[in-house]
Amino acid sequence: MSEAPAERLFFALWPDDDARDALAALARSRLAPGTGRLVPAENIHLTLVFLGRVDRRLRDCAERVASRLSMRAFTLEFLRIGYWPRPRVAWSAPQHTPALLTELASTLSNALVECGHEPTAKPFRAHVTLARKVRGPLRESRHAPVRWPVNAFHLVISETLPDGARYRRVRSWSLSEAPMPPTASMG
Repeated sequence: MSEAPAERLFFALWPDDDARDALAALARSRLAPGTGRLVPAENIHLTLVFLGRVDRRLRDCAERVASRLSMRAFTLEFLRIGYWPRPRVAWSAPQHTPALLTELASTLSNALVECGHEPTAKPFRAHVTLARKVRGPLRESRHAPVRWPVNAFHLVISETLPDGARYRRVRSWSLSEAPMPPTASMG
């Protein structure tokens, strides 16, 4: 019996139709034709933890770890567009990263250590890549708000095809709709 080939996997948030369509329209409206390669609307996502090429054992472990997490749902609001020259990407991001998003990403990353995953030393930067191989800078600015209700996170496989990458969700975990605990009164 042959072993399954390694898969390129990551954990991500996946937008609902409204958020996806709004982010794709934002990319089309802010990037001149020919200045970069727009991310296909169906590939728009927010990466939580990148696993890279993993074997079946690591995938199974990662799924068990994700199944144990109990995190709350939240809403993202994207308000900024910008450009990072080193990877040559245009992005959209929230003005401020919600604490529940940072907690989800760090809790998941830290829990995956038991599977042999090494967390990245880079700080988590909540963003959605809108275009790759962008030529020239794009001035960072605000844009009309794009609201993205987050009620699940997903394990995603990246498949390399002749016309580019395709991302496919292979498993999902719901986030709790539990109300926020009351804040302590100052007195």
